[in-house]
Amino acid sequence: MLALGPEPKWNLKAVWVAPSLWKKGYRVQLKREKQMTNNRSGSLRILIFLAVLSGGRAARAQLVERPLVTGRQEMVTSLEPLSSMAGMRILREGGNAFDAAVATAAAVTVIDPRMSSIGGHGFATIYVAKTREIRALNFYGTAPKRATVEVYTGKDYSRGYLSAPVPSTLKGYAALHAAYGKLQWSQDLQPAIELAEQGFVMTKALSEDIEANRQMLSQFPSTARIFLPGGRAPHPGEIFRQPELARTLKEIAARGADVFYKGEIADRIDKFYREHDGVLRKDDLETYKELWLKPISTTYRGYTFYTQPPTSSAIAVLEQLNLLEGYQLKPMGHNTADYLHLIGEVMRLAIADRNRYVGDPEFVHVPVEKLLSKEYAQRRRALIRLDSTMSIATAGDFGQPTESHTTHLNVVDAEGNMVALTQTLGDLFGSGVVAGNTGVLFSDEMRHLHLDPDDPSRLQPGKRSRSNQSPIIVLNPDGKPFMAIGTPGNDGIWQRIVQVIVNVIDFDMDIQTAITEPRMIYGGNQETGTEIRPIFKVENRIPESVMEALRAKGYEIKSTKDDDGRVNGIIIDPRTGFRMGGADPRENGYAMGW
Repeated sequence: MLALGPEPKWNLKAVWVAPSLWKKGYRVQLKREKQMTNNRSGSLRILIFLAVLSGGRAARAQLVERPLVTGRQEMVTSLEPLSSMAGMRILREGGNAFDAAVATAAAVTVIDPRMSSIGGHGFATIYVAKTREIRALNFYGTAPKRATVEVYTGKDYSRGYLSAPVPSTLKGYAALHAAYGKLQWSQDLQPAIELAEQGFVMTKALSEDIEANRQMLSQFPSTARIFLPGGRAPHPGEIFRQPELARTLKEIAARGADVFYKGEIADRIDKFYREHDGVLRKDDLETYKELWLKPISTTYRGYTFYTQPPTSSAIAVLEQLNLLEGYQLKPMGHNTADYLHLIGEVMRLAIADRNRYVGDPEFVHVPVEKLLSKEYAQRRRALIRLDSTMSIATAGDFGQPTESHTTHLNVVDAEGNMVALTQTLGDLFGSGVVAGNTGVLFSDEMRHLHLDPDDPSRLQPGKRSRSNQSPIIVLNPDGKPFMAIGTPGNDGIWQRIVQVIVNVIDFDMDIQTAITEPRMIYGGNQETGTEIRPIFKVENRIPESVMEALRAKGYEIKSTKDDDGRVNGIIIDPRTGFRMGGADPRENGYAMGW
């Protein structure tokens, strides 16, 4: 029960609060009640009784709403306040968006080691204001040279020493800085060094995830030493320091990224993996190269969307937009059963195509132009019925053979440069392995390279695994930079992004509202296979009546409090030039602007 009163101003507020509660699905009763006081007799107190609706309303997600953050010159969004602050600090010190992206990304690896590490991997899609150029940077790790099907057959490589490909995040930072940074390399890394050395306040979410993964983390002494000091997870509110990681970052800041790939740190990594029967070696580190690539693109309602080519699954974002462009979405109503049905059918068609065709283009042919053609979208669109669901969605045929854990950030600076960067460790805490005394967690992305010889993402030495990361840059119909957006969240990455984009472009929402609105993602197995059944997870802020209507269309619906996405994005207002930042309230996402 929430009581508002007895002052008349509270009575007025209560009258305004009630309708907003009704809109959120609560049953609200306004009650007039006499209250005797020394000063007044018969004054009114308004009581608001919140009655829980049927269908599990008590378990529904309670979000702490985020405001739309605006800035005239600069904006940083990321999954943590301290990492957004690190990026803004670099911008205030005279750095540009590329410096700030490095600082933000490096800071995230320190304060949220669940999601990313310099021992992980990533992608960055960038807009260079001076040349009006959009570029795609792939810094995803490759399978070690000794990672063969023969070595891996019969072994569990979902975690542990065999699950780590070549660590590549640091190569991405170095490439971004070398090409476009203004400040010294060491200055960009300084916020991360300070956070590792001086520590930060342990969050409830990180503490709980360490505890939940205690058994896995405790298997590796080098990891347990850091994350389970004294045999327990650090408690929320404690200061968490990582001195080994701080020493590694200081070496890298002073001597460059090559010390990690070719120098003393590489020697220590090699020794560690030899001692634990892993396959990663110094020669894998020495020969790894990041890739500057031409981004892939499509148009949607006059806007042009640029993102990563395969091995990224971001092509599925563009394919979904091509499919949706054939429908008028606003008359359907936002998050109605008809609208979500269409979104669901489009998702499944994209999942099937992704699973059949997307792999490392250095090893398999990916028919990018055909998948992104408007003609192909029209052909696939003919499979969709608005009154019922396909029992199975399958991949298109070109006559050729056949949860999560990532982080995303965006930066826009005063010059108009934009960076959308996504990086990952794979699963929570990646492989679970900290390499010796480096303080660096390594990823488990080898799990995405499969032993099936017909899978386009099958295991081969030197191969990049298929990734879900989809950092996107958008130009408005006038060809000017408009949006940088992305999210973590495994296969759901490219499903969530599409819903937020549609919220902005079709439903005229600001970026923060578009991110906050409830979403749905695919709920079945989507890592492999091309027969995709209608199984979805729907956030329970969407009314139960809508879920029932979807079930009537043939869907299996699983209600969930949280879709595990953490979208963040920045829009440049075409009328004012102001930067508008939004960050996901589902956890600690934070936008900062100036």
